[in-house]
Amino acid sequence: MNTQKIKILLAAIDKGSLTKAGQALGYTQSYLTQIMKSFEDEVGFPLLVKTNRGVEPTQEARTLLPAMRRLVESEERFDQEVAELQGLRRGTIRIGTFVSTSVYWVPQIIEYFQNNYPQVVFQIEELGHDEMIDGLIDGSLDIALMSYPGDKVSIDFIPVLEDPMLLAFPPGHELGKYDYVPVDKLKDYPFIMTYKSYDKDPHRVFEDAGFTPEVKYYSRDDFAVLSMVQRGLGLAILPELTINEFPGNYDTRMLDPEAYRTLGIGLRSYEYAGPLAKFVIRYIMKNIR
Repeated sequence: MNTQKIKILLAAIDKGSLTKAGQALGYTQSYLTQIMKSFEDEVGFPLLVKTNRGVEPTQEARTLLPAMRRLVESEERFDQEVAELQGLRRGTIRIGTFVSTSVYWVPQIIEYFQNNYPQVVFQIEELGHDEMIDGLIDGSLDIALMSYPGDKVSIDFIPVLEDPMLLAFPPGHELGKYDYVPVDKLKDYPFIMTYKSYDKDPHRVFEDAGFTPEVKYYSRDDFAVLSMVQRGLGLAILPELTINEFPGNYDTRMLDPEAYRTLGIGLRSYEYAGPLAKFVIRYIMKNIR
């Protein structure tokens, strides 16, 4: 079985589009169409179906997905181990990341490997919390730069740092009188929040406090949340790394009791991770602060 065809099919499924798959892999759409036609002829049934949104896997392709991902993963691990024995670091590593870790961690990581191991290829996807867990479990991601997923999730997690959760509010707001804002004072104010499936950490603040806030608006984008805070549409709780990247016309305070998110590295299993993934993890553990 030609794993190149499998990799193209997986890219098209993951991105929902042959065009986007071609952009990610460096192939033209016409070439990918030919490859997929050849692949379907080889297996004897359709693998992709066109929809208004792009392409989706057929039921037969869905059935084969776990086996195809295992096959690609095994090939990549083999290539990485061969490279390790040759004294080289090469291969492809697929990383899921929040916007904040994408801004603060990823450039440093890529810069190091570009300067020292230019044959290492990074595939970066900015995803939400649940999407990263799904990607680790189904094998479409090697590692994820994420917050602590909780004890009930069947992945490995390596903590790296504690990132404070801050309250953001418009200038002149009455909560500005506090150096540390008591969480129980927040019951009386409307909030703008990221969806829980995208970022669970702001929601944990209220869960720990034992109440549900009034939420006026939800967004998938931290920066959109802060933009709405600036316009006086509500308050928000966001991590310090995110807030530092979006300076604007708003104020922030720590909470009382203090709240933090634990940022770190998620992966399906450290024991069975490939040499390249472990090498990247060791670099992050040693150099990211």
